[in-house]
Amino acid sequence: MEILLADAQPQVRSALRLLLELEPEVTVVGEVTDANDLLNSIQNTRPDLLLLDWELPGLNDKNLVPVLRQGCPHLSIIALSGYFETRQRALSAGVEGFISKSHPPQDLLMTLRQVRKRHQKKKNQVVVEDWMTSDVITLSAQASALEAYRLMTKYHIRRLPILEDHNLVGIVTLGDIRRRKPSSVGSPDLPEINRSLNQLNIEKVMTPQPFTTPQSTPIAQAAALMLERKISGLPVVNERHDMVGIITESDIFRMIVQCWRSGQNLAI
Repeated sequence: MEILLADAQPQVRSALRLLLELEPEVTVVGEVTDANDLLNSIQNTRPDLLLLDWELPGLNDKNLVPVLRQGCPHLSIIALSGYFETRQRALSAGVEGFISKSHPPQDLLMTLRQVRKRHQKKKNQVVVEDWMTSDVITLSAQASALEAYRLMTKYHIRRLPILEDHNLVGIVTLGDIRRRKPSSVGSPDLPEINRSLNQLNIEKVMTPQPFTTPQSTPIAQAAALMLERKISGLPVVNERHDMVGIITESDIFRMIVQCWRSGQNLAI
């Protein structure tokens, strides 16, 4: 397990480093002394665990944990503090553990081992990247609804991410297109429908600012989001928020079937 230390006091960092060096399969990958360097250090070292002084200079604990995990989704965090009363605030913010600096070193090692065990289980989870489709067919925001319909028909797909200057701005589904066809015409091949869809800009049909999921999200979380929002697919983004794929209900169903057939336990 790779650990980043974040504490302003050099004596505390030295004590932590000495303690951790005695722990098997643990490596300290860096030290930071203030909040300004914290995000950069996490992105550069990508540690498994952050030992974080909750009173670190410049630290604002509002939305802190999601921000820290933005580029490192599997990051586990143990909060350290000289004030035991901050325990509940840190745990409510989403850290995995809390240690008072007045507690004996054995307490830190015990918490570390518990968090390490949970972290390993989390890392072994099936994530979105494992089952997403990375070769995604997309469409420009300047395209027409007719172009979208023809692409989906040609490639037998039901949704298209919409890009503008390589940025994801929307998503359109086959259902969105069908709902915009003239109701008085029965066949989708008639010239009237083609003219109507050709005059309809895709921006008028698409869902803007669609829900997305990071590529390292456990697939169960992605499935829960799709159920909650009543959507059948999610564009997948990396830590820079570039779209790198798409995960759909068909991909998740395919994963479940393959795991059943192989007798594999589903760790999702």
